[in-house]
Amino acid sequence: MTTKLKLYLALLAGCLLIALIPMQANVGDQLTSMLKLTLTVYALARGLNAVISVAQGTEMSIEPMGVGVTLTPGEILDPLNDLIEQVSTVLLLASASLGVQNILLSLGDHVAIRIGLAFLIVVTIVVCALRGITVSTKHSLIKIVVILTLLRLVVPVVAVVSHQMQDWLTVERQQALHTLQSTRDDVDTLNARSNEPDRSWFDGLKNRLDIQAKLNDVKQQAEQGVEAVIYLLAEFVLIMVLVPLLFIYLMLKLPARIRL
Repeated sequence: MTTKLKLYLALLAGCLLIALIPMQANVGDQLTSMLKLTLTVYALARGLNAVISVAQGTEMSIEPMGVGVTLTPGEILDPLNDLIEQVSTVLLLASASLGVQNILLSLGDHVAIRIGLAFLIVVTIVVCALRGITVSTKHSLIKIVVILTLLRLVVPVVAVVSHQMQDWLTVERQQALHTLQSTRDDVDTLNARSNEPDRSWFDGLKNRLDIQAKLNDVKQQAEQGVEAVIYLLAEFVLIMVLVPLLFIYLMLKLPARIRL
């Protein structure tokens, strides 16, 4: 038995072992965890979008000593709201990407697929051990086995890499989410105060001055919110869009580069 044949048989044995391993049990939880996180961020983004929409339809007038000042929260919150809508679209794409990965993982883990791949590998091992079979036939079978094995592995590998990257970025993501939560609370409070009835002239003036102070807080919080949304947008585009596309590109290029 030649050294090259031993290497081929070792490669096929590894492929056979991979074919027998159920991927759903090992990777499915990671995909579910990422999907829950994505939907949680999406819910927060839509909630912030809702309170901003209410604020955009509100004009707050302050008239101390007969001098009128009109405050428009919508002008302050417009840039943040535009980014929120964009990140919501990305989060929907990320959710769809995770759903597709979960479906592909389930298909690749189907008993029929695994048994069929294992049977093909066993046949290839037998063919490689026989002397009457041409080298080109052996190489073709081995190449098919390797490609099918890689196709079955691509979704689990993408899931593991994406989940690990999310773990590395947990602190930064939590800070961004906390900023958005604080922004939503501030805008919600501003909306509530603007709708409070004025029981007297003094109470009305005090309420409007409080609103102006709160509006200044919202302006500062909105600036931080823009940075937080940009970070979340970059993270989810990288992990949920670019990483899967990179692996798809590699899988399309890899078969042509396999040399036996």
